[in-house]
Amino acid sequence: MKTKNFFKYPKSAAHIHYEALRSHFLDGIPLDQVALSKELSLSYLIKIKREYEKKIAAGIDPFFVEIKKGPKIRHKGDRLRDKIIALRKRDFSIIDIKAALDAQGENISLDAIDKLLKEEGFLRLPRRTRSEKGQTILPNSITTPSACAIDLSKNQEFTTGKFGGVLSFLPLMENLKVFDAIEKANFPGTSQISGLSYVLSFLALKLAGNKRLSHDELWSLERVLGLFAGLNVLPKSASLSSYSYRVSRDTIRKFLLELNQIFSTSKDAEFNLDFKTIPHWGEASTLEKNYSTTRGKSVKSVLALIVQNITDDCLTYTDAQISRRNEKNAILEFVDFWKESKGTSPKMLIFDSQFTIFKNLSLLNQDQIKFITLRAKSKKMVSTALKRFSSEQCTEISVEAGKRKSRRLTCYEEEVPLRQYEGTLRQIVILAKEKEPVFILTNDFTLSMSAIVRKYARRWLVEQEISEQVSFFHLNQLSSSIAVKVDFDLALNLLAHNLYRRMAETIPKFEKCTAETLCRNFIEGRSKVTIEGNDIKVNMAKKAHLPLLYECPWMTERTNISFLNKCISFEIGTTS
Repeated sequence: MKTKNFFKYPKSAAHIHYEALRSHFLDGIPLDQVALSKELSLSYLIKIKREYEKKIAAGIDPFFVEIKKGPKIRHKGDRLRDKIIALRKRDFSIIDIKAALDAQGENISLDAIDKLLKEEGFLRLPRRTRSEKGQTILPNSITTPSACAIDLSKNQEFTTGKFGGVLSFLPLMENLKVFDAIEKANFPGTSQISGLSYVLSFLALKLAGNKRLSHDELWSLERVLGLFAGLNVLPKSASLSSYSYRVSRDTIRKFLLELNQIFSTSKDAEFNLDFKTIPHWGEASTLEKNYSTTRGKSVKSVLALIVQNITDDCLTYTDAQISRRNEKNAILEFVDFWKESKGTSPKMLIFDSQFTIFKNLSLLNQDQIKFITLRAKSKKMVSTALKRFSSEQCTEISVEAGKRKSRRLTCYEEEVPLRQYEGTLRQIVILAKEKEPVFILTNDFTLSMSAIVRKYARRWLVEQEISEQVSFFHLNQLSSSIAVKVDFDLALNLLAHNLYRRMAETIPKFEKCTAETLCRNFIEGRSKVTIEGNDIKVNMAKKAHLPLLYECPWMTERTNISFLNKCISFEIGTTS
């Protein structure tokens, strides 16, 4: 009975269509009656009739399809079995085999190659040296050219990748005489590449926001970055990495002195100072352990000093060769650096608690250098301060806060003596019901309390600058335990940061933007570079913010780049 009902009352759509059309063609029943009996609309039945007639006319069986029992071959690799086995016998890896087959127009996955080789009994290739790997020559492989001085005597034209806007820094650097500063620092070079080109190679990657030297797949063949450094292409990552070890601290210090003459124009400057812990991510390390606030513990790391010039809004000094032995004297090293650069002492230094010892504070005071710092507090100091919270000696001051707002703080001040400090210091105590008191020490007895508190609050700006160094210039990407390399890297971060700041100063509404924002809006993008005679013409792809960049003075002029001996000019393209 069930079998009879199966044919009498079809359920699937294909079965219903078959019975309906069979009744029409064999039994001669009109379509309207068939549609009524099968509960189909007449228009739908006419439609499927037309579709099935087309398939039958084309020789296709629309109802009874032969079921295939499986593929005749197990996988695609069977057809290429002989080729794959021949390549493996030449010690080609799975990746090399796929590349070789792709070059022949054969599309096959790595899994299929791996499965076939295992079926044939091939074992995994042993670990090989680079020279042994180089013996497997792949067809259509690209050989990267060796870096050398670029030949600008011939007319040429090329289109850049995403780093085309880096060339816009060349006229700015020429106007600031940055190239002369690099030459005066006397960086080491080789017979093929000068010290200037090596430094500019590093700087190009910094300005482009490259994460690590080892991530070279994006820049190793980029001609525009090579042109920025006066080379055909940038040196390989191994060459750049090994070069950084050749640069001594004396050379870096000379370099910082030259940059200080460019970016720090005021002699009576105020400075924010802070240490940055740069962790080393390698397993073996000879570095000392330093406390990292981001990780909440002491880790193997490089301790670096970063100094920000508040007056000129730039970074002035860096030092990554600080150890526990000389950590407390780093502030005196900077004072000597500034005296050598400007011939006078800094006007004011602002730093955190435990940055140096009281004895050094006394030396700063004897040198007539004003300073503002925090004092490490004890339980007794906190309890004594809280008792005076409601006393008549406390006063309320107004301090500027973010978003054009002000904040009222309860404070009082007093003179306190300190161990190993000659004389007394001015101590300003900030009180709050919800939080512990804050103790500010200074040797400036003339400024008002609100001015002292405001100046120390601005010290957090150097924290923001360090955050920018970490995020865009990838300061935390330390892959070496040798401090010389980090010191050189940090000095170039300083230069790249200051160049972005100089650029931001001339672009309306972008004065306070980070380097990452400036790079995304103005530097990233394609460009067409044309070298003809004595001119380098850069046509930057159309972008929303580029008109603002072209209002900068160095972008509107035809500037002679001294080390290239060519004049560079810019224009906005008509396409993006």
